[in-house]
Amino acid sequence: MKKAFLLLAVFVSLSFASSAQTKEVNAHNIQPESPVVFPKQSNYLVNESRTPMYLPEVEGYVLLKADLHMHTIFSDGTIWPRTRVEEAFRDGLDVIAITDHLEFHYINQDKVNSKDLNMEYNIAKGLANELGILLIPGAEVTREVPAGHYNLLFLDDANKLQPFINPQNPRDTLTLAATLKAAKDLGCFITWNHPAYQNPRNIAEWSYIQQQLYSQGLMNGIEIVNSNMYIPLVQKWAMEKGLTMLSNSDSHSSMRFREGQHRPVTIIFAKERTMESVKEALFAGRTVGYSCNYLYGKEEFVKPMFQNSIKSRVLSATDKSVLVEFRNTSGIPYELEFLENGCLAPASTNKNLVIYPNETLAIKFTPKKDHIKSGEIAVRVNNIHVNAEQPLVTTIKY
Repeated sequence: MKKAFLLLAVFVSLSFASSAQTKEVNAHNIQPESPVVFPKQSNYLVNESRTPMYLPEVEGYVLLKADLHMHTIFSDGTIWPRTRVEEAFRDGLDVIAITDHLEFHYINQDKVNSKDLNMEYNIAKGLANELGILLIPGAEVTREVPAGHYNLLFLDDANKLQPFINPQNPRDTLTLAATLKAAKDLGCFITWNHPAYQNPRNIAEWSYIQQQLYSQGLMNGIEIVNSNMYIPLVQKWAMEKGLTMLSNSDSHSSMRFREGQHRPVTIIFAKERTMESVKEALFAGRTVGYSCNYLYGKEEFVKPMFQNSIKSRVLSATDKSVLVEFRNTSGIPYELEFLENGCLAPASTNKNLVIYPNETLAIKFTPKKDHIKSGEIAVRVNNIHVNAEQPLVTTIKY
């Protein structure tokens, strides 16, 4: 009996100790010297606060935010491939591409011993699928300037381009056309990256090499923004030559942005949220570049984005004054310059303003002779460029 009692006492003591070690306590009801155990959250990434940039709806399209130029430790970056996916999820992106340098896949062999040119994609794709991010397989072809650098998107097997790399001179320009031709035959979307990069005069130049590649159909898109650097001339080239406009981070290290700021992204006007629709939209040129709260793209795409962002209504109207309320429902601020038209003239103190995301403003206008209770307000949007340094001029209905 005594032995049984001792065993019971030991069991109770151990049970109490075990429960004391694992019990989650309330930090407000403990002694200052006591350790505090807070409840753990499962699926830590999914439960985190995210900072997406909200876009308006445009009829007939799904607007997808994409960063199609990033690097990892598998070339000259410092980030593990899965980390790129985690960053994109936190930023609210829909589509990404990891585009490590084909020719310099060996640069970190002391850290990652792999000769498989698809390794970074294979590492990242599982997490991308889990988080609902479309991960495009890709790579960057790197040659001496003025030949330049080119991204290959939808490159299902990068190892097929290994024979086009000159091991004695990885930057050999003589193999560039053959490499891009092989990529085209594999169904790749080919973009010319950062046209001003390493240019001796620090400017963007369309050289003989680019003309030859373009004339052979070996260039489908061009980066008008790279790492928040916008080049108006490059947007002009894109408009004139029918090249898809891209805005990418080209990030090599970790990314973090101040509150209210977002990474440069390519906004893709896709018909569906699928890889096939993304590819179709890129080849069709249905993109808008975003960087530093500026939009760059064709008027047929940026105009409905702006108009669908702004909601307006008349608050009051007399013969001398019309008070109109504006509400910005998107995540992009707009720099507005009100213009005079047949209905309304802006008051002298309200000609220029910025309407921030989720902000509502009331603006006074002077009615014209033929003013009616509903109509259109003429406006120039100075942070939307439909061509090189050419702001969007449009109307807001009220």
